[in-house]
Amino acid sequence: MLLTSLVLFSTIFCCQALGDEKRFSSPGIGYIEVRSDLEGARVYFDTLYMGYISGGKLTIPVDTTVAPSWKNVRMEYSGYLPYAGPYIQTEPDKTIAYKIDLSKTSYERTGMVRFISEPAGAEFLLNDKSMGTTPDSGVLIAYTVPRGLYVVNAQKPGDQTITDQLYVDDNAVTTYRVKMIPSPLGELNIYSNPDGGEIFVDNRMVGLAPLHLKDITTGEHTVMIRKAGYQDWVANVSVLGGSLGSVEAVLVSTPAPEPVVTADVTEPGKQ
Repeated sequence: MLLTSLVLFSTIFCCQALGDEKRFSSPGIGYIEVRSDLEGARVYFDTLYMGYISGGKLTIPVDTTVAPSWKNVRMEYSGYLPYAGPYIQTEPDKTIAYKIDLSKTSYERTGMVRFISEPAGAEFLLNDKSMGTTPDSGVLIAYTVPRGLYVVNAQKPGDQTITDQLYVDDNAVTTYRVKMIPSPLGELNIYSNPDGGEIFVDNRMVGLAPLHLKDITTGEHTVMIRKAGYQDWVANVSVLGGSLGSVEAVLVSTPAPEPVVTADVTEPGKQ
């Protein structure tokens, strides 16, 4: 009885619920997050079954204080070829994300790309296809990437978008590392209902609605829309660097003036 109580006590204080997952907070615990578009795909470390993909991912706690006894991460799904790629250890209290795209034909002429961003939270795209966002470790590993030359983009709200070229070789690990830089400029779409209102940004007329504005300095700006027959629409808008914001204004018509009522005047001597 005493042993059972100690085990339950340890379990309660060693994990904390995060949504539908449980994250173990013991010292030395890190996380492997396996991502896939195939709901229900089964994940193994070598032959050890770890769970299945739900909601696009499976998060697995691992003990980083000891060398892993497994060598590969394996995924299986009915109708697809199974895939096994090298296991890469995470750090305590950090998450490394693995993105695995299963194929129905072959994994020949495919390689791996290790995306690293500083800070974490950057989204990587290859030829405009999203590979995902780096987790708290800043490391995202994409398996089964077809060999070839790609246009790679790294983007993060508030930062400048980085565009480069990346060649992925087959049977090789390609590392692409970026350091995100805060962007001093953003963009803004301004709409009004009805259209055609004059747009003023910080008391300067910039055009008629609808309007797309580029290269706006980050921070707070005052936007006013003026149209004949309608009340002026005014709002403070925050522009975030490296991102596109949107303003949608509904103009209210100006009330019609009330008619002037005059009293009847009776001439003197007339009843």
